[in-house]
Amino acid sequence: MGSSKLPKLQLPKDEAAQKRLIEASDLAKTGELKAGQQMLKEGVASGLIAAPLQRQVLAWWSAGEYDLLPEKKTPPESKASPTVDDLEAQVVRLMKERQWSRKEACQYIDEGGLDMEQMQAEMNSPMDDAFEKLKQQGPPQWFVEAMTNAQEKAKQEAEGETSKETPAVEN
Repeated sequence: MGSSKLPKLQLPKDEAAQKRLIEASDLAKTGELKAGQQMLKEGVASGLIAAPLQRQVLAWWSAGEYDLLPEKKTPPESKASPTVDDLEAQVVRLMKERQWSRKEACQYIDEGGLDMEQMQAEMNSPMDDAFEKLKQQGPPQWFVEAMTNAQEKAKQEAEGETSKETPAVEN
């Protein structure tokens, strides 16, 4: 058996058996594997669960899968196909915000531009945090000193030029 290929579960139709499987899986999920295995053994001994199913369930647990029943699994919600109204609203928003044509907005959405923007907004960006911190601290002291020195030098040069020009005007 490959580690990526789990055995297909042959789940019982009986609700009591399914309930026993869910309870055992919940125990295993919380780290109480022995208690979960014991519950499965009791199910096999009472005839509620078939022995091959017990082995299949243990294989699933060892792979880290604890949700055995399909109705217990919740399929991930796909945002790949938004509703027509959502799509139209996104197109109109892009057209207004960026002064794009409908064709440009639709192309941007189809190429995944909005999905990329959303992903970047959700991602933790340590550089953005660092830049925000630097902005809050203001300019570094060496920069302030350099600017002050440059302003003073420019002021002195301007005064020097005006003092040179002033005697020439007075004569």
